[in-house]
Amino acid sequence: MKRVLVWGLGVSGRSAIELLKSKGIEVYWGDDKDKVDFREFLGVVDTVVLSPGIPPSHPLWMEAQKKGIEVIGELELAWKFFEGRAIAITGTDGKSTTTRLTYLMLSSYFDNVGEGGNIGVPFSDIVLKNPKSLAVLEVSSFQGKTLNTFRPVGGVFLNFSPDHLDWHPTLEDYLHSKYNIFARQTEEDFIVLNEFQKEVAETPTRAQKIFIGQRDAFIKDGKAYLFGEPLFELEKLKLFGLHNAYNLLFASAIAKRMGVPTENIREVAYTFRGLPHRLEYVGEIRGVKVYNDSKATTPHALQSALESMPDGKVILIAGGKNKGFNFEELLPLVKKKTKACLLIGEAKEKMAKAWNEGYLCNGLEDAVEKAFELAKEGDIILFSPACASFDMFKDYKERGEAFKRLVLSYVEE
Repeated sequence: MKRVLVWGLGVSGRSAIELLKSKGIEVYWGDDKDKVDFREFLGVVDTVVLSPGIPPSHPLWMEAQKKGIEVIGELELAWKFFEGRAIAITGTDGKSTTTRLTYLMLSSYFDNVGEGGNIGVPFSDIVLKNPKSLAVLEVSSFQGKTLNTFRPVGGVFLNFSPDHLDWHPTLEDYLHSKYNIFARQTEEDFIVLNEFQKEVAETPTRAQKIFIGQRDAFIKDGKAYLFGEPLFELEKLKLFGLHNAYNLLFASAIAKRMGVPTENIREVAYTFRGLPHRLEYVGEIRGVKVYNDSKATTPHALQSALESMPDGKVILIAGGKNKGFNFEELLPLVKKKTKACLLIGEAKEKMAKAWNEGYLCNGLEDAVEKAFELAKEGDIILFSPACASFDMFKDYKERGEAFKRLVLSYVEE
């Protein structure tokens, strides 16, 4: 690696540039929005570092491969200069929550623990500041696809459902990009897997497998058990939802395997309140509870949210930019849990057709107003879009903040 082109100047791209400069490597950079012709660099560089948002169909990716130029992502680049150990956490849903829980549990016992990857802090930043740390990394399928030397000592594969088919050419490619995160693990390493999903449980790896579901860790009669030991009681958790109790179990399995005492694990389990925009409790207004689940960008995430709710009490606000999902599979659950569906965005007609119901609203503000009109004491307003945000908002964070502002402005009125 002597001359490198970094393409995509978001947070991870800028971090990659700084890391390369610190190592004395000649680096060039550009971005599609700058209208720079990437071809002028391909005769000069031996490696291309791509932003996670750049798909395999991008002309730069295809042209670099034709010329035999190495194509990697920022995570793989950072790994080349990392001297510590990594924990890799992936899955369609729940990655960020599980990553934060794992970080909190490990940092309660070990010094020199970092948190990053897809969760916000680029791995390159961790390598620049603390190259010998224990790094807890959220790893997306985009990052997984371009890995070729990355080897985590421990890993988690939470769940798998269709997603990102606007980026991956096929569902199989999406799954194998997840598998690739763990492909270089050895017998000395370990991986925690969802026993309930065949694709996940059968992850090809030489690492020791720890199963969450029925064998090594499970939930029974309101209690979570890990390696035969009672770990926590669900009613004492500040996190909401059964899926979050399982996220806790995944994090606990990593922490326990790494040597963290049970009391440290339990302390985190009972004090963690969750991340913003993930079944975030906004408040109670005239007896109506309101939850912001803007991070739910897939039907599977909406399913997890609905399964946590009482039957027939939910006024659901959903919709946004459809990423090619099939919403029909949610019909029985939607019928069971909701009393009304308020639909927004590009996907609203498709969702209404799939569920044989739904108010078609003119945006989020209209939906929030309608929700409070319909809500009675004891009901729940749940904003869980099951779609991407890009038809109306920059990202799920902006969308979630807009929802919370609308709810609070309604209260003030």
